[in-house]
Amino acid sequence: MRSAVARSSRRLSCLRRSRVSITHLPGLHDRSSAPPVPFDRAQFGADGISCPAASNRAGDDDKSDTLQNLPQSPSFRRMNNAECSALAGPTARLVAQHDWSMTALGPRAGWSARLQALADVVVRSPVPSALLWGPEGILLYNDGYAVICGRKHPAALGQSALDVWPEARAFNAGVIAAGQAGQTQVFEGARFMLERDGELRESWFDLYYAPVVDDAGNVEGVLATVIETTDQVHAAQERERQATELRRLNVELDGQRARLEAANQQLAGNMAFLNELFQRSPSFMAVLLGPEHRFELTNASYDALIQNRAVHGLPLREALPEVAAQGFIALLDSVYETGVAYHGENLQVMLDRGDGTVERRILDFIYQPLKDDAGQTYGVFVEGIDVTAHALAEERLRVAQEAGEVGTFEWYPDSAQLVVSDSYRRLWGIPPDTPVTQDLLVGMVEPAWRGVSGVARLGQMSNPLEYVEYPVTHGVTGERRWIARQGQLVPQGPDQEPRYLGVIYDVTDRKAAEQALRDLNESLERRVSSEVAERMKAEDALRHAQKMEAVGQLASGVAHDFNNVLQIISSNLQLMDLELGASPQLRARLGHAIAAVERGSKLSFQLLAFARHQPLQPVVTDLTRLLRDMVPLLQRALGDGIALHVDAPLDLWGTSVDRYQLENAVLNLAINARDAMQGSGRLDLVLCNDPSGPHGGQVCLTVSDTGCGMPPEVAAKVFEPFYTTKEPGKGTGLGLSMVYGFVRQSGGEIHVDSAPGQGTRIRIALPRADGVHAAAAPEPRVAPLRGDETILLVEDDPAVRSAASDLLVGLGYRVLTANNGEQALDVLRGAGRVDLLFTDVSMPGRVDSAELVCRTRASLPDTAILLTSGHALDRSLLDPRMPASIELLPKPYSLAQLAATVRQQLDAPRSPAAGVAGAFDATPEAAARLHFLVVEDDRDACELACEILAALGCRATGVASAEEALELLQRSAFDVLLTDFNLAGMRGDQLAVRASTLQPQLAVIVSSGEGTVPVALPHGAALQLPKPYDLMQLQGHIDTLQQARALAAAH
Repeated sequence: MRSAVARSSRRLSCLRRSRVSITHLPGLHDRSSAPPVPFDRAQFGADGISCPAASNRAGDDDKSDTLQNLPQSPSFRRMNNAECSALAGPTARLVAQHDWSMTALGPRAGWSARLQALADVVVRSPVPSALLWGPEGILLYNDGYAVICGRKHPAALGQSALDVWPEARAFNAGVIAAGQAGQTQVFEGARFMLERDGELRESWFDLYYAPVVDDAGNVEGVLATVIETTDQVHAAQERERQATELRRLNVELDGQRARLEAANQQLAGNMAFLNELFQRSPSFMAVLLGPEHRFELTNASYDALIQNRAVHGLPLREALPEVAAQGFIALLDSVYETGVAYHGENLQVMLDRGDGTVERRILDFIYQPLKDDAGQTYGVFVEGIDVTAHALAEERLRVAQEAGEVGTFEWYPDSAQLVVSDSYRRLWGIPPDTPVTQDLLVGMVEPAWRGVSGVARLGQMSNPLEYVEYPVTHGVTGERRWIARQGQLVPQGPDQEPRYLGVIYDVTDRKAAEQALRDLNESLERRVSSEVAERMKAEDALRHAQKMEAVGQLASGVAHDFNNVLQIISSNLQLMDLELGASPQLRARLGHAIAAVERGSKLSFQLLAFARHQPLQPVVTDLTRLLRDMVPLLQRALGDGIALHVDAPLDLWGTSVDRYQLENAVLNLAINARDAMQGSGRLDLVLCNDPSGPHGGQVCLTVSDTGCGMPPEVAAKVFEPFYTTKEPGKGTGLGLSMVYGFVRQSGGEIHVDSAPGQGTRIRIALPRADGVHAAAAPEPRVAPLRGDETILLVEDDPAVRSAASDLLVGLGYRVLTANNGEQALDVLRGAGRVDLLFTDVSMPGRVDSAELVCRTRASLPDTAILLTSGHALDRSLLDPRMPASIELLPKPYSLAQLAATVRQQLDAPRSPAAGVAGAFDATPEAAARLHFLVVEDDRDACELACEILAALGCRATGVASAEEALELLQRSAFDVLLTDFNLAGMRGDQLAVRASTLQPQLAVIVSSGEGTVPVALPHGAALQLPKPYDLMQLQGHIDTLQQARALAAAH
């Protein structure tokens, strides 16, 4: 790039100096140059012309330069007169002979000395040059420019450049105009589409233009130097094309090289795979080369056969000399010479074991000739299997058959050939000299069994393992014997005759034993059948009970969540009721909403009753009085079309039941019976004592109707929750399920007996109870009671907690809240006096409700405690640590129930208890910030584990090996060891055992990408953390360890 710029600068300098020198020829007067004329190059580019490098300069007024002052470059030299004369070539003669009178220059005789000298300079110039004279640009040029003109020469002499080059007319007009304005112009790399030799050609030029001025400074013409660079441009384009092609070929070559390398790698892999197959083949294989059968390759099976002797490179005769005399070398010679393979079966070979003994082996093998492309044999491939064990097994089988009286036979159906063993003849009683045929055998089978014995169908055995038994008449003794036969088809080649192998044996003694067993079984079956029926009935009852229990668990969970939702709704509705004004419409709507909550509460109550999770309040009850008191209610429920009959004796035993629940159950049964009778029929309620029942007797209630009845499949499902035969919207399907749950929870039994068209009979049996009958008391009305004490409310559900808090605040109490047991302990430590702890039974977190209650009782004996739960838990289901005297408030509760229960607990006297100092501080602070020792040989994984533990609130120290960990454990104490199982060197389980020995209190977590890897420690088992693990899994282990540490510290 620098050389091109320098070259352009030198050329421009020469042009400037040439203009000056021309204007200073002898006889010409010095005049100042004409002012530069601006020239707009935007007009270029028309007529297919492009000028990438162009400049226009005005004339130079430096009159001190002459032709003798041209710069002396390394390529510059002066020419002598002879050389200058030689430059005046054919074009110079044409210029001299041309009639210039017809041009703007006029006759040559009238040319000025300056124009004569300038013309002489042009025609003698060694570079293509032309003089564009006057505004028309009349051409006068030399031999070099004539070459550029081509066929336009010599007609172009004396013609206007605008007419000679019409395809570049706009460009030349601009050049002439700029030159007439006194500007020097340079165009390097100019591209034109010119008509040359009769066709348009793309041409490139370096063009240099200098104005020619007279003594007065007027521009008379433009001197043009034209250097054609078309060949150089084409050469550069060709070089670029070749370079592009070379780059493309290089890319293609790289791709071919990559494919070749991949193919080579695949070939190497295939060779390795084939070699692996060769070595791992269960068949013994070897490759023998040359007429001496020299060992080239052997696989592991062949090496094992010859006791791993070093045979590679040795001839067979030298490597295994013991086989030379056994004929195998002769077989190999024959295969090598003839090129025909040899296949041997059950051939015996004696092999030297190397300890002076010889071992007999029986082999199946093939000698396969190896041939080159010309078909010449160059070696033998040996492949075979050692069938010694199989041959010995066949021999042992033959001996065993003879000893065990098992006969064998071979059957060829195409030729009807039957080959039998000696034992076969003895079992049938066929003399040795008697041919065994199918007809003979069929005749010896009892006639009644010939059609089913299969003897007559030996050729059509469809089942290869077909087994038949049939009685025969022994050919020698004439006694009746039972023969058992089993046959199997032996696979044959496509051109071989089918063959069946079979065995027979005498089963006469077994048949006799079977008959005796059948006789015994007939008597046993009669005795067992009744017991089996009873057992099946019991199993059906057990399965039904298990099914009902599972559905009950589901119902309990649904009721719990439903109660929480109802509690939120109920609490907010009651708060709205307190805050609303006297608007009757709003209060009416609010009343409807509260009634809907109560209906939902009853539905939840029924679910809990079925699940037997509803707490009962049993008292010794007189069912006769209860049932008679219900008669008016039942009659109203049944209607006028149904007759009610009650049989309730006065001497009925008492039973311990929840009076309200029993009344509800009887009413449910009566309503179901009414619906089944469709408004017309009879309902009987019968009470009686059943002394035969368990637990000293039962009190039975039977409810019978004359309705449509139920088929067995419906009766089997009547106690399932949500099962109903009524139309949609006519029932919830919970009535009978609630009765079922109540009876079972009360220790009783319930049974249904029904059939279509015969009505339904339901019998309830309740345990007998001795004692004084409790009188029925009306349910007291509880007015909302208020107070100003401090209550700590502990509830994990935010909505329930907010609603309950608003209710208590509305009753005048000061309310503190906590969402778990840990927060509650913190509040109790710093809140001053707390009068009542009101907590949910189901409490998540490390401190559950039982532990919270126990700690509160121990440290704050004057604080009252009240529990609540959406499960409406029976006390028998509470945590054993929970004191029995604590009151339970089931969800959902009303404002009145809440106010009364809270007031009752606050007003109840409490026995002082010895406080335990610091009970709330039993969990040390260190339990909340465990110190982990992380052992992971991957540095990045180790650092990441430490970062995760830090994010989870723990301290962590990481090391990369078990050795570093053991050294650190000898110096510092840690809470938890978190180690990878697959460590480099000592494994993680080994490290865990040694670490537990150094620090017995150390907890251990083993992480592995292979799933669970149980690790037994001196003081227990390690926790498992399968990789990849997430924060929740690790947090779960941390929570477990913190809870264990907190409980240990508390005790």
